[in-house]
Amino acid sequence: MGIAERKEREKQQRREEIIRAAEKVFFSRGFNLSTMDDIAEMAELSKGTLYLYFKNKDDLHMAVARNAIKMLSSRTFAASEGSGTALEKLQRMGWACVEFSRSHPDQMRSIMTLEEMEPGSISLSASDVQDLIYNESTVGTVMQVVEQGVGEKLIRSDLPVALIAHTLWMSVLSVIRFATMKKDFIEMLELTPEEVYKSHFELVINGIRS
Repeated sequence: MGIAERKEREKQQRREEIIRAAEKVFFSRGFNLSTMDDIAEMAELSKGTLYLYFKNKDDLHMAVARNAIKMLSSRTFAASEGSGTALEKLQRMGWACVEFSRSHPDQMRSIMTLEEMEPGSISLSASDVQDLIYNESTVGTVMQVVEQGVGEKLIRSDLPVALIAHTLWMSVLSVIRFATMKKDFIEMLELTPEEVYKSHFELVINGIRS
């Protein structure tokens, strides 16, 4: 292994160490209350070293969320495999998102809170964002399943596949966020999150039927 290759590997290892430290801080203190000083202390590095790898706290938040997005994507992809119609697969994928929010609440929260970030505060170009959404996140798999459904004549073909996929993804994140953050409110209405999820998936699936 050459010197340049070794340095690059060490740089990548350091970057991963910083991300792991950020996860610990973000998940224990919350994204808004965490600081770069907190993360530097957890990583046992100077704050200046952090800035060699990440532009700011939002940039680190994106890195943490990106790992979570990949975790969720692997679960929804697994749910989409096997037999069944496209509508059945979409149902399974939706429930996989719900289960992920329960088994990995911190990671799911890191994904959902990305919407609070300003696009200019992170080191991602438009092409980087498209690559993240279509190749790393659940959206790419949703598009494939929707295309299957259009071919099966089970899903309406009057809307672009990408638009349907993005709408499905945004809606499932929204209902999970509400059911997670407003659980007490839901119970006051004599409902359960499970009922809300079931109703949501039924209404959404019916909305895209051909």
